[in-house]
Amino acid sequence: MYLEVYIDIVFIINLIMDYIILWIVKILTKKNTKKIRLFIGAMVGALMMCIIVILPYDSYFFNVIVGYLLTSILLIYISFRPIRLSEFVKLTIIMYLSAIMLGGLMFALYYYSFIGVAVSKVINGTYNMNLRVGLFVIFGIIAIIIFRIVRKVMSSTIRANKNLFGLEINIDDCKIKVNGLLDTGNNLYDPITKNPVLIAESGLLKNLLKKDCYDKLLSISSDLYNISNFTDFGKNSNLKLRLIPFSSLGNENGMLLGIVADNICINLGDETKDYRDVVIAVYDKKLSNDNSYQVLIHPELVSVH
Repeated sequence: MYLEVYIDIVFIINLIMDYIILWIVKILTKKNTKKIRLFIGAMVGALMMCIIVILPYDSYFFNVIVGYLLTSILLIYISFRPIRLSEFVKLTIIMYLSAIMLGGLMFALYYYSFIGVAVSKVINGTYNMNLRVGLFVIFGIIAIIIFRIVRKVMSSTIRANKNLFGLEINIDDCKIKVNGLLDTGNNLYDPITKNPVLIAESGLLKNLLKKDCYDKLLSISSDLYNISNFTDFGKNSNLKLRLIPFSSLGNENGMLLGIVADNICINLGDETKDYRDVVIAVYDKKLSNDNSYQVLIHPELVSVH
């Protein structure tokens, strides 16, 4: 007795399921990752499953290491490129929870709804070809509608509860991905362009600027009223600086150093917003105790127009 396996079907099914799971993780975490990265990650996951099917092992250790641990590492790293170990663990847990949720939903639809009966008849060839094609079209349309509704509901729920958004900041051809918190109390504007201003931890600039440039900016930020240092740096650098006035309790005439970003991209879950020449005000302290966000986002930058 032998089992006949169609490896192309195994690959396609796993490719589709892995992509859907990674897409759900992207929506839940608001990670600013491209669809092509999700597709590549799903393709690697499908290939790993094909390898496991072609080269079956009875060893429980092998199945756990290759089938779960190694595949999970590749899926998460290729799709999201987490920087910290805690972020990787969080993404992995969310991925498995999403897979369990999706599997439970498919199980319920197949065994406890008319969809399972219809699919069984299609697979067994009980329906004629015209009806079979029509059912696949209908199922496809229903699936697209369901995914769009779930995506919108998830995005709205997470946004209302968390107000956390993924950002990509681009300065002088260097990019960094961070998390930002919507701060309704942020009413800072660039005095020159009148555009809304982001507030970011100064430590983020380490990954965007050269060390000498970063050290110089910190020096300027600590003594903003030394105008000569400010103007000299602007003349000798490609970076565009701003002085951002602010008022707070105990500091009615405060000033923050601002740097103009070439581009920022904000992932809102159901859409992505791109802005050019947005000023980022440099803050020399931590914004979040648990490091869940490093940027305070101006309300206008996430508002729906």
